[in-house]
Amino acid sequence: MVTTISTGQVAVFPAAQVESCIRDALAHQAADQAILRPHHQTTAPGIVPGATWEPEVDSLVAVEIICVVEEMLGLKLPATFSPRGGYDTAEACVNDLMSQAQVAWEQSTKETQNHGQ
Repeated sequence: MVTTISTGQVAVFPAAQVESCIRDALAHQAADQAILRPHHQTTAPGIVPGATWEPEVDSLVAVEIICVVEEMLGLKLPATFSPRGGYDTAEACVNDLMSQAQVAWEQSTKETQNHGQ
């Protein structure tokens, strides 16, 4: 007779890998944006360039990064992951996506464990 013992081990969220993945994706996006949308400064005397606000990580970039994280983790993240308008800073993006990815990971892990029992 074979006896199996459930150790209750939970897969640990790969925080370092996810953070690295997000930062790499941000770096690639920044390089692409520097080429696609260089910031033109007017050099005419007496003319001050208009103040146009643009988030550092717009919502399209955030969605692209979310897709990269989904592929890495092998799970589908909620469509509400990215805030409208994106993020004001790269750090805000990293922090928010890390915490939300961890929640999705933990939920997915719990569901997998519950189905296995």
